[in-house]
Amino acid sequence: MSSYRDQIVTLSLALCASVAAFAQEKKAESVAVQTPITPPAVFTWGGDARVRYEAYDSAQTLNADAPFHIRDYYRFRTRTWANYVPFQNTVLNVRLAAEPRYWYDNSTVAGEGKEWKYAIIDNLYAKWSTPSSANVPVSVTIGRQDIQLGDQWLVGDGTPLDGSWTNYFDAVRATIEIKDIKTKLEVIALNQQAHPKDHLPILGRQNAYTLMEQDEEGAILYATNKSIKDTQIDGYFIYKKDQKVTSSGNNGEAYTAGARVAGTISPKWQYTAEAAYQWGCRDLQVRYPTTQTRSRHIDASAAIAKLTYQFKDKLNNQITFLTEYISGDDVNSTGTDEMFDVLWGRYPRVGETWAVAYSAETGSRNAQYQNLSRIGATWTISPIKDGSIATSYFAMLAPESVPTRATSSSLFSRDGHFRANMLQVVAKQKFSKLISGLLFVEASFLGDYYTHHDMITFVRAEVMFSF
Repeated sequence: MSSYRDQIVTLSLALCASVAAFAQEKKAESVAVQTPITPPAVFTWGGDARVRYEAYDSAQTLNADAPFHIRDYYRFRTRTWANYVPFQNTVLNVRLAAEPRYWYDNSTVAGEGKEWKYAIIDNLYAKWSTPSSANVPVSVTIGRQDIQLGDQWLVGDGTPLDGSWTNYFDAVRATIEIKDIKTKLEVIALNQQAHPKDHLPILGRQNAYTLMEQDEEGAILYATNKSIKDTQIDGYFIYKKDQKVTSSGNNGEAYTAGARVAGTISPKWQYTAEAAYQWGCRDLQVRYPTTQTRSRHIDASAAIAKLTYQFKDKLNNQITFLTEYISGDDVNSTGTDEMFDVLWGRYPRVGETWAVAYSAETGSRNAQYQNLSRIGATWTISPIKDGSIATSYFAMLAPESVPTRATSSSLFSRDGHFRANMLQVVAKQKFSKLISGLLFVEASFLGDYYTHHDMITFVRAEVMFSF
């Protein structure tokens, strides 16, 4: 992956073919040569603009009386993309994204004002594929690309520090389909740099934003098999190496092996279940019982399961039961680190309040879910055309009562296991082919795991325009 230091390699293949057809007449034999018409190059482009208002209360401070416990701001994300097909089975893609923000004066010590961030190339790749009719279709994608695997539990966002502005990976990805055994193989090598300008130039301000806390190298082997009727079985092996860049970054190597199964029990019942084990070695700062930096072997695990019932009625009623476990560091075990790393699964899948609240116990690492057990359900209904409302409740717990990475130990009781009761309502509406909206409300009532038993909240209102 060393070539990634200066540029993303652009792959282009030229396919040329000449086909001869022979025709025979009754009285004389002649040869007719037919040359297929080469399809013209295809160029398409488009984009989107998203206006989003977000407000947190006490999610970062875990204390409703702390200064600047409210954070509210606008996010204006614009993206434009271009897709070029110069030859059959070859695609070149580029996408630019920018997201300036406007902060209100109660959100930050710096006060109210605009935050003019740079624009970034968040997609730039070349993809080559064999014809889909091939017995073993193969595709290769080289460059900056979005990658999501399975339920995006461990692989979904390669740039966690910028929120949903970008989520790219700088990677080489090969996909192989073996039709005879109904199996697809993914082989991925990636190299992520904390500073976005290290691989590709950025446009505009050259300020020192980072997209993750460390430089990362990784390899992923992911296999999917559908040979059993109504069942999909996935197996994977993931290697990740971290090299610390910011004060909250990690050093170390982690190996993760896991499996996922998804299927249909009946026309109305579906399920998924996934489990992973993680080992390796990690250098990090442990702040309890004493602050020290040391290297420890990793011995961690995680699991998640979902069961969905679809009523198949006029309102598209659906209920999903979910349970999840992510191991935490045992304060009584000094020789090993039991904290599971969710790898590239750091985005607000657990909850918007929790993506922020976790930073207080993980060395300022947003959405670094760990030491977590939760159980609950989501009810979804579609009362109007192209609209839906999803209502969720989760009981949130901590398997280990002591957060060993906590940046502020006074925020944690260190003798409780109940994190919170979490309530969430998400309303979505598609107004037209090009315009959609979203309203997101979340509240978590803190329990005895924390010192302050306050309510932490999050609100989002959003409109998306596509063109």
